[in-house]
Amino acid sequence: MLKSFTSTAFSGLRTVSQQQARCIQVSARSLNAKDDSAPKAKRTVVSSAPEGTVLKGINYMKDGKDPVALADDAYPEWLWEINDPEVRNARIADPLDKKHHKEARRQAIKAENFIRDKKT
Repeated sequence: MLKSFTSTAFSGLRTVSQQQARCIQVSARSLNAKDDSAPKAKRTVVSSAPEGTVLKGINYMKDGKDPVALADDAYPEWLWEINDPEVRNARIADPLDKKHHKEARRQAIKAENFIRDKKT
């Protein structure tokens, strides 16, 4: 009884240490990515709605009002990188990023479906 308890206790510790190692890798990568010594590139994307424009059709609450567009610098910087193909390709190439694994699974499914269709 004692032997089985200790083996399960140690396996639980091993799992925790693997999770901690993953957190350390992710936090180290995020610290390296935020290098303040490099000059920041100017944002080339400009909002399609000028400041003060009422954005109709975005409200989803029953008694809510349509939101009003803010100035471009009032929004977070990551918002302007969502549709940037360079940022997306960099995330797909990074094996520590979730996007990388999602794209790999997608490609594997496509390849398997292609082979399955060729057999029939």
